[in-house]
Amino acid sequence: NINWLSNLYKSNYNGLQATLTQRAAHGLSFVAGYTYSHSLDGSSFNINIPLPQDSRFPQQNYDSSVFDIRHRFTFSMTYNIPAVQAPAQLLKGWSLNSIVTLQSGAPWGVDDSSNNISGTNEFTEHWDFFGSPSDFKSGNSSIPFCTGPGAGGCTQTTPAGTVMLSAAQSAALYGACQAAATAVNPGTVNSLGLFGCYAQGKSVMIPPELGTFGTMSRNPFHDPGFRDWDLSITKSFVFKERLTAQFRAELFNVLNHPNFANPYGGSN
Repeated sequence: NINWLSNLYKSNYNGLQATLTQRAAHGLSFVAGYTYSHSLDGSSFNINIPLPQDSRFPQQNYDSSVFDIRHRFTFSMTYNIPAVQAPAQLLKGWSLNSIVTLQSGAPWGVDDSSNNISGTNEFTEHWDFFGSPSDFKSGNSSIPFCTGPGAGGCTQTTPAGTVMLSAAQSAALYGACQAAATAVNPGTVNSLGLFGCYAQGKSVMIPPELGTFGTMSRNPFHDPGFRDWDLSITKSFVFKERLTAQFRAELFNVLNHPNFANPYGGSN
């Protein structure tokens, strides 16, 4: 093998940004921002870059960047609660501060770095994918991996450990893999028996025929996105004209919503 390194990849970003600002009025001020964008490139990193699946056509790696966030909304607010005269300044100097962040999922893909299905010895293989990429959304459990239709033929890694799916579940998932492989050609059916498949919902990812490249794109899937609401409450005490003391209580992720990390490309 002769690996040729060069600056051959390109990147492209387009975005629409909108901002709404409310300057302080009746104690309330806020800034709301929304971005609709799309980032594409041939590689999202400048170190440890995997080789393209087919080095003859590196432009086939051009796809959504791993940091592509299609939709992002932020809202930051401060509300100074109207003061009421009371002993020890107990009913004045209070304010609420809040930041809300909502963004759509970032892309991720899968390179097979274990099996040399294509025979090129590059170990950056893609498989074939059939169905809707939204079925393969990442989370706290892995995509079920199937090697047969019987009980335990499909397994899934969960927070509790590896779970063997029932015979009915395995038969349904592996049957979907077989149907997709049969629709391609007998060679793909042989690869399915050798390497297994991944199945979830109505979608499957199956290995290509030996000696060929898979058809799946570089980053076809998306993580669940990011949602966060932070809140703080402050109370200020003023001592004469020069000194101020502040009590602050801060709450991060108020709704205790889990945000799962992006896989950034796994290997089977």
